[in-house]
Amino acid sequence: MGRRTYPPAMTDRTEDDAWSGDRVARWLRQSAGLERQLAPVSEALFAAAALAPGERVLDVGCGTGPTTREAAAAVGPEGAVTGLDVSADMLAAAAGIAVPPGAAPITWTTADVVGWSPPDGAYDAVISRFGVMFFSDPPAAFSHLASATRSGGRLAVAVWAHRDESALFAVPLHATLAVRRAHGVGDTASMPADGGPVDQGATSLGDVPAALALLEAAGWEAPSATRHRLALPFGGGLDPRAAAEAAADFGPTRLAFDGLDDAVRADAIDAIAAAFEAHVDDAGHVVLGGSILVLTATRA
Repeated sequence: MGRRTYPPAMTDRTEDDAWSGDRVARWLRQSAGLERQLAPVSEALFAAAALAPGERVLDVGCGTGPTTREAAAAVGPEGAVTGLDVSADMLAAAAGIAVPPGAAPITWTTADVVGWSPPDGAYDAVISRFGVMFFSDPPAAFSHLASATRSGGRLAVAVWAHRDESALFAVPLHATLAVRRAHGVGDTASMPADGGPVDQGATSLGDVPAALALLEAAGWEAPSATRHRLALPFGGGLDPRAAAEAAADFGPTRLAFDGLDDAVRADAIDAIAAAFEAHVDDAGHVVLGGSILVLTATRA
């Protein structure tokens, strides 16, 4: 198998829709529900990371810091945690949330890992929950993370598997694409008829052999991947209609809504809500499968 070449990362947002201003405000409004949705992911991540009291931890792509605070609680007051993100607005919000009693001190750092120059060997562990898939230069970024980790230190990051392995992405996306086709809405460069590549953006590290080769080339030893298929409550526990409305601003479905007029948007939300009816639990909440990989490795 030839070595994969990683292009500049594609995200589910455009360059002028960066993580600031209104987008951060929307994220904060949804944060409680998103944390309930992602709780099973955090459980798998922290089980793999096995953080110990007194350790120094780097949380990459930490956003508003839920996993950073969890790491701080795990390592305790003798440890230290750095939350790193490209968005100063997200980190400002993170800094305004109280750290649990008895937790490690947290340093919030605004930086892009691709151009970051961290101190060598500063950390015992590097963790991330969905914060490492959008690097513009993945080999450089993972090399910098390796340099920042002490010899024998470790990496544990949660990433999405291929897009269509997760009903969380596939169900609302394909319902929306069907509505676009029914209305004769033309494809765009950002959203072709099939929804676009399944190995870019949020799912860019879903190819296990390529991801492990990437880590090894960046200076990590014994990389491995553990697949988890999780039941994720959409938005933390929403009925089909509310979940459909939230889906319009989530993942690849968000791109599929770009450029739709009000009538087509309404039809798309109706279609998603109808598709979600097949995925409700006993409480009437939408629960969808999500396939993730927890990538682990040790610093050489």
